[in-house]
Parts: sequence; structure tokens; C-alpha cells
Amino acid sequence: MTGAKRLWIGMLIVGLCTAAAVAAAPQNGLNWQKDIFAGHKESTRTGKPMLLVFGADWCVFCKKLEQTTLAEPEMVKYINENFVPVHLDLDREKQVASILEIKSLPCTVVLSPDADVLARIEGYAKAPALYKQLAAAKKMQEGVAPASGSTTPR
Repeated sequence: MTGAKRLWIGMLIVGLCTAAAVAAAPQNGLNWQKDIFAGHKESTRTGKPMLLVFGADWCVFCKKLEQTTLAEPEMVKYINENFVPVHLDLDREKQVASILEIKSLPCTVVLSPDADVLARIEGYAKAPALYKQLAAAKKMQEGVAPASGSTTPR
């Protein structure tokens, strides 16, 4: 195989992988992590709670949540500054959905860096209602003691 052909194939693979990654998560300005493992790593590194948004290609209200509530500039800014957003497809992430007992869509779960459930928001929510619930989860996270046993709030 010639060097030019290898380069072309490599560029094609990178392009396809990039296109698949872009298609996997909604494009609304949020700094989506590619999967729960990357999200947890970032959450642990930054101390920010993870914002897990479960959806599915067939879910009308999931798309509405992504295209309206999660696309509002103020909401995007708030989430990016205070959370590690992770978009998960229910059909592809069945084990995670089972562990977190996801029964309906859309479903948003907030987890501390230590994987404590701080909030569960089921169904579609407009920005003011979602903001209120996320702010309460963030406040709760600040009161959760680190796993090391320290009682100092984060």
C-alpha cells in the first residue's frame, strides 16, 4: 500500500469517527463528554457534578429538551460552568440506565464526583424549572462530604 493511499484511508477513518462523534451528541453549545467514563474523569478532576442527560433517537421530548431548554444561552453557560454534561443514549447505554433506574425519557440525573445521586429530573422541563432543580443539586453537592471521610464541604 502506498504512503498516499494510507494517508487517504487514515483521513477517511478520522473523518468517519469525527462524524460519528458529532452525530452521537446534540450540538447545542454544551461541552458534552463523549461517554460516562470521560465524564466521570472530568468530574473527578474538576470537582463539578456530572449532568447525565438520557435520551433516544425516537424520543420526541428528548429532542425538544435538547433543542430548546438545553440550547438556551443562559442554560448552556450555567451548565458548562457548573457541571460536566454527558449525553447518553438509552438504547446504547442500557447497563448505565439500569443501574440508575431510568424508567422514562427524557431523564436527567446529577451525580457528584463520588457518584452520589444529587438529583433526578424526569420528563421535559423548561429552562426556569430545570435551572431551579440543577441549582438545588449543585447546592446539595456542596454539602456532600468527600469519600475520603473529610467533613469539610467542597
